[in-house]
Formats: sequence, structure tokens, C-alpha cells
Amino acid sequence: MKINEAIKSIMRADGVRQSMLATMIGAKSEGTISSRLSTHNLSAETIIEMLEPMGYELVIQKKLPGTRPRDQIVIERSEKK
Repeated sequence: MKINEAIKSIMRADGVRQSMLATMIGAKSEGTISSRLSTHNLSAETIIEMLEPMGYELVIQKKLPGTRPRDQIVIERSEKK
């Protein structure tokens, strides 16, 4: 899953609208969130800024074989266009 897709999925699951997230992070408008969610190249700082108010965190760990817990999201590298 790509990072923008993961954030959208979290928002859907938690019932967080773009306008709500914009308010949570102190953005001027939901257009800021819309713009961020339409890109595949978000900085780690931006990702953390969007996840923290929804109660999520960014974790970096060594790649491990096998299955992941159900609630864990694995982010894949975006393909270059």
C-alpha cells in the first residue's frame, strides 16, 4: 500500500474527514489535506503530522519475512513515473 492510500484508509476507518484533519493539524483548509493525499511523495515529517492527531505513529523496523498483524500497514515504495 502507498502512504497516501494508507492515510486515506485510516481516515475512512476512523471517520475522519479532510476538513476534520485540517483542523486537527492547524491547516488553513481541507485543500491542504487533499493536496497532500494526492501526492505519492510525502516527507516523513508530513506523514507524522497527519498521523499523530488521529492516534497513529510511524514505526521503522527491519524487514521481516512472514505475515503481519491485522492492524499493521506495510508501506511500499511508490513507482516512479
